[in-house]
Amino acid sequence: MAKLQATGYVIHRRPYRETSVIVDFFTRQYGRISAVAKGARGAGKSDRKSLMQPLQLLSFELNGRSQLKNLGLAEAVRNPWPVHGVCLYSAFYLNELLIRALPETEPMSLLFERYHSSLEALAIESSNVERPDVEPILRNFELVLLQELGYLPDFGFTADTAEPIAAELSYTFIAEEGFMLCSPMQSFAIKGADLISIAQRDFHSSARKVAKSLCRQALLPIIGDKPLKSRELFLMQASI
Repeated sequence: MAKLQATGYVIHRRPYRETSVIVDFFTRQYGRISAVAKGARGAGKSDRKSLMQPLQLLSFELNGRSQLKNLGLAEAVRNPWPVHGVCLYSAFYLNELLIRALPETEPMSLLFERYHSSLEALAIESSNVERPDVEPILRNFELVLLQELGYLPDFGFTADTAEPIAAELSYTFIAEEGFMLCSPMQSFAIKGADLISIAQRDFHSSARKVAKSLCRQALLPIIGDKPLKSRELFLMQASI
């Protein structure tokens, strides 16, 4: 029986048979991978119940030769990140993106590091006594996700003529293609200055709004148009 060692986060779980759950992990070594955690639900106390919670970072074994593995020994690497409110919904949003966008068993080390740092940043924002500022965290994560999947548009050059993006000109965005020069009077025209700011990960007021719209458009071919549950939770407090 094949045995794998992995370190990763619990990003989703769903019931399986009477006392088990199928857990989706986002791992450093294997990307997104699923496993059956036996005895992780139902009556009675079980260490697995407390371990198989979203945002929990685990070190664990996976057994079996089929695509759906069995979870072996598992232990917590650290406590779950202390996120709540808007920051918790934002973390759920990241998890939902991973579930919807990632193929199984494809390592993405850069994205894993970005996910880890995003949770850390959300935990810090959770302690903000005023309104947490989650948008730069989410946009940075989305841009790395698009990059890892090969869908990140080139913010430096036009898609049709390969001309450098100019701050004083306007552009339109075509999903899965990129940016093309357009009239500033055109609907949804984007200022070149905002594209340059996004390329530099500078999310000031106008670039922030543009980045949000662009990421939604660029992600649509990947995750589809089915509504995200995390966005529905988020609507009462903010807008992802």
